[in-house]
Amino acid sequence: MYIILSTLFLIIVTGLLYVYWILKESHKFFDQYGIPYPKPHWFFGNMKDVVLWKKAIWFIYKDLYDKHVSNRFIGVYTLHTPTVMVRDPELIKSILVKDFSHFRNRGFPLDKDAEPLAENLINMSGDEWKNMRVKLTGAFSSIKMKLMFPLMTSCAENIKPALINSTSHRPVFDVKDICGRLMTDMIGSCAFGIDTHSLQNPESEFIKMGRKMFKFRWQTLMRRFFPKNLPPWLVRTLGLGSIPRDVSQYFMKIVEDMVNYREKNNITRGDFLDLLITLRNQNDEITIEDIAAQCFTFLVAGYEGAVNGVAFTLFELARHPEMQNKLRDEILRTLDNNGGKSTHEMMKQMPYMDMVISETLRLYPFGGVHSRKCTENYKIPNSGVVIQKGALLAIPFKSLHLDRRYFEKPDEYYPEHFTAEAKLKSTLLHICPLAKVRDIVLLNDSRKCKSSLGWFTY
Repeated sequence: MYIILSTLFLIIVTGLLYVYWILKESHKFFDQYGIPYPKPHWFFGNMKDVVLWKKAIWFIYKDLYDKHVSNRFIGVYTLHTPTVMVRDPELIKSILVKDFSHFRNRGFPLDKDAEPLAENLINMSGDEWKNMRVKLTGAFSSIKMKLMFPLMTSCAENIKPALINSTSHRPVFDVKDICGRLMTDMIGSCAFGIDTHSLQNPESEFIKMGRKMFKFRWQTLMRRFFPKNLPPWLVRTLGLGSIPRDVSQYFMKIVEDMVNYREKNNITRGDFLDLLITLRNQNDEITIEDIAAQCFTFLVAGYEGAVNGVAFTLFELARHPEMQNKLRDEILRTLDNNGGKSTHEMMKQMPYMDMVISETLRLYPFGGVHSRKCTENYKIPNSGVVIQKGALLAIPFKSLHLDRRYFEKPDEYYPEHFTAEAKLKSTLLHICPLAKVRDIVLLNDSRKCKSSLGWFTY
């Protein structure tokens, strides 16, 4: 018995030492390529406070960004996974524009058999992403977005009665909840072709499923640490998908029913779903799953970004009444010049509105850290360092937004950061315009922010 226990103890200790050695060795990755990096914890890497839920990930990157001022890029370990953090605007521009063909992928695990709704432009990679992007380019054009603007304003008109109802029994209400219901109505109308009536009914099935999608799940977090080639049946059994199964089934059924109904009755509505149906009629390779996945992109990429954009803007306007009055005057003046009607062109006639939204997205960016995956070896310009194929990159946008070298008052809400004169003087905005990045990352969130914010402040 003693021999058995001793042997078992020896095996366990040896196994633990082997795991410790493997983890330590994995932290020597950057030494091979001459990339500077802060000393990592043997298990947590550089993300100990993130794993232990003490800090958000952007806080960690902000701390690393501030401590390595002299470096254009550094290495960071997420547990044992190496990531190159890029902090130089010139290099960021090369990665996202000039040399983007090397960094088309985001590095998210995707299994379309297990999660058909996850096969959208956000998660796709390689040639699949390129081909789908080409097919959908026309659907995201300014002309197509203009066609959807009346749908957005129609939803926004329900704001006033919703606000009256929310304040009729109490003076305080949750503005983010109101914003979330408004965005749910807009997304439901523009992407899925249905009237969700979330402003009138906060407990509608659509909004419940939407909230469930963004609710934290341990399984989603665990999925990032599992191998990317897990069998679909195992992903489904363990619930490791990024989208809860009932949420996926609900939105898939909505799209299937709407597509069948419109095609059967020859109905057009001028929304995003119409554009996708037209594309499918022109291209046999586009399936109903593809249509559902791209509609779902509106919910995933559009909801949180737009809701936070409007909610934080209203928060800051409440803190700065002079800004609120200035913006309201601009809206009223522009409305008067347009005969009292809200139009797509009107959005371009309000420079202060654009400044306010841009400043909100600077101070409260969606995510804070942008990730990319290298698809082929890439030599960093003006250095001898080569980023290897398969390596992960992190671009800490919020850290750049809070850098005093690029913004006069980085910690304050100051819309004057985005005047025409300030844009010309800003090194960061000249090299890597936030408006371009904003439109790429948040799709048409700025349009939804402006439309809904106009109704709130009006």
